[in-house]
Amino acid sequence: MKKKVMLGLLAVLVLLGLAFGLRQLMTQRREAARRSELLASADAAFAAGHYDAAGALYKQLELPERTADCEQKSFDTRLAAADAQLEAGDYAAAREAFRARGGFEGAGERLAACDLREAKALLDRGRHAESFALLEALGDAPGAAELLEQGHAALYDEALAATYACKLEEAISLWKELGDYRDAPLLLRRCEERLGGTGMEIDGPVVEGGIRISELDAGTLYWHRLGELYIPKDAGAETRCMIFFPGGYDQVLPNAYMDEFIRKGELPNAIMLFCYANGYYDMPAKIEDCWRLLERAAAESGVFLHDLVLCGASMGAYTACNAAAQLYEEHGLSAAAVITFDAGGHWEVADHVLTPEQCDSAAQAGTAFLLLEGSGVGMNKYAIQLMAAHGVDVTIVECAAAGHYGIIYDAIEYGLIDWALGLGERPENSNYTYHRLDRSSIY
Repeated sequence: MKKKVMLGLLAVLVLLGLAFGLRQLMTQRREAARRSELLASADAAFAAGHYDAAGALYKQLELPERTADCEQKSFDTRLAAADAQLEAGDYAAAREAFRARGGFEGAGERLAACDLREAKALLDRGRHAESFALLEALGDAPGAAELLEQGHAALYDEALAATYACKLEEAISLWKELGDYRDAPLLLRRCEERLGGTGMEIDGPVVEGGIRISELDAGTLYWHRLGELYIPKDAGAETRCMIFFPGGYDQVLPNAYMDEFIRKGELPNAIMLFCYANGYYDMPAKIEDCWRLLERAAAESGVFLHDLVLCGASMGAYTACNAAAQLYEEHGLSAAAVITFDAGGHWEVADHVLTPEQCDSAAQAGTAFLLLEGSGVGMNKYAIQLMAAHGVDVTIVECAAAGHYGIIYDAIEYGLIDWALGLGERPENSNYTYHRLDRSSIY
C-alpha cells in the first residue's frame, strides 16, 4: 500500500514537472515570437528612416549596437535637415535645430554659418545695422571680418554718393549707420553742418548775385575780396575743388596763374579759388576764410566739397600745408592733395612748417603731398623728414625748371594740376622725376 502511494506521488511529480516544462517552453516560444516581431518592426522602422522609433524598439530588445546606430542615424538625419534649412535661408529654424543637437563636433561652425549667411542676406536687403550687429557678435569667426568690411565699404560708397549728390538727409542717415567706420563721423558732421548752414558765413553772395569777371566756355569767373573764383557751369556730384595760395609775404599779387590756367584751354571740373594773398602772417584766419568762401560757393552751386587740392607757391606752400591739417582737424575736410611749388626758404621757415601733431592729422586724412622742387631739396630738410617720419604720403617732384615761376608754369602747361583735379594723366616726361619718400628714404 505504501509502495503504491509513493508511486502515485512520483507520478504526480512527474506530471507536474512535465506541465511546468511545457509552460516554460510555451513562454519561451511566445517571448521568441514577441522578440522576432519587435525585431521585424524595428528593422522595418529603421529601413523606413524612422530611427527614433527603431532605436526605442532595439533598446527594448537590449541590442546596444543597433540602438547606438539608430541614435547616430537620427542625429545625422536631423543635422541634414538643419543643413537644408540653412541652405534654404531659414536661419532661425536652422539655428534652433543646431542648438537642439547639443555640443556636437562642428556645432560652433554651423551656428556661425547661420549668423554669417543671415548677415549677408540682411546686407543684400539693405538692413545694415542688423547685419553689422550679427557680424560684430561673431568676432573672429572665419569670414565675419571680411563680410563686415565688405558691408561697411559698400554702405560707405552709398553714403558718399548721397553726400556728393547733396542728398544730405539720406546721407546723414547712412553715415549714422556706419558709426565709427573710417571717416564716417567727420562726414556726418560735415553733412549736418551743411544742412544747417553752418560754416558758410561769408560777406555777400558768391554765385547768386556775385560779381562776374568773365563768362568762359565751361564756367564763370567771379571776383571776391579773397581772390578769383571759378565755378564750372555743369557743377555737380563729380565736381572737385582747389585753393591756390600765391607766394610773397601776404601782399596782394596779380593773379597771373589764373590767367595762364584759363589760357591753356580745357579746364578741370572743379571749383577753384586763386587767392590774391597767402595769409602768411595769419594762416589760420586766411585758411578759415577761404574754406568758408569755398563752402558757400559749393552750396550755391549744388556741390558738396570733396577731393580738395591745395596749391601753394613759394611762401604760399606753408599756407597750403597748414590748410590740409587745419581743415581736417576743424571741419573734417580731407584734402586729396597738397601741391607746393618751390617752397619759400627751402622748407626752413621753422614757425610755419607742420608740427608733429599736424603731420599726424595730414597722415590720418590721407592727403598726398607733392612737393615740386629743383634739385637739392629732400630728406635733408627737417620739415620733410618730419612729414615722412609721421607717415605722411610725401613725393618730391624733382623739376627740370628752376624757380617757382618756371615750376608753376610748367605744372600748368604739362597738366600736373589738371591731373590732381581729375583731368588727364600724371605727366611723365623729362621735366619731372618723382621720388616717393618714407622713413628710410635718403633722397
